[in-house]
Amino acid sequence: MRKKVTNIILICISSFLVLFGCEELLRRKIGGFAGSYPFVEYWDLKATEHEVLEAIKELKQEDILLHPQYQNELVPERNSEYDWDSQEMIEYSKRAELDSLLPLPPKTKTNTKSGYWLYIDFYYSDTGEIVHTWTRPDFDSTVTTLALVSLNNKLINRDYWYFANKREISKFKTTIVDRIQDKIDRRRKRGT
Repeated sequence: MRKKVTNIILICISSFLVLFGCEELLRRKIGGFAGSYPFVEYWDLKATEHEVLEAIKELKQEDILLHPQYQNELVPERNSEYDWDSQEMIEYSKRAELDSLLPLPPKTKTNTKSGYWLYIDFYYSDTGEIVHTWTRPDFDSTVTTLALVSLNNKLINRDYWYFANKREISKFKTTIVDRIQDKIDRRRKRGT
């Protein structure tokens, strides 16, 4: 009888460890979803990107310790890059084949496209960590995705062990995401 109970306990513990190990392997090696940022933890906020960015600015103004010292603006501008399919850049490419020293034309609305992600950094003053995030509007313009990418260049959902990963996600959600959503809700109630 005792041996049977011991075997059942060993089977249960082994099963748990195998399942936990598989989940950890899938999370760390395969990632959450395909694309440029497969390991991010993200939240879909029911607000336009403009509302989210205004809430982030307000949050950083209220709690200046969340703003990294190396950044001048509270929310940086979205990156823009040359649109090599635009007529101007196609003509430039043809001319550059003849003259390799031809400088790039200045960026204008006709020869650039805006980046998909808007990168925003936060700072945890208690741990001295830089929190790298991005936002992007969803296909539905009333929804914005806010993603936690990394802390001090350690990718979330990949470079942290299970419990440390859960702790960092929870900290970000309570310190940043919930406060942003709260600011958006309060602005809507005020009608601004």
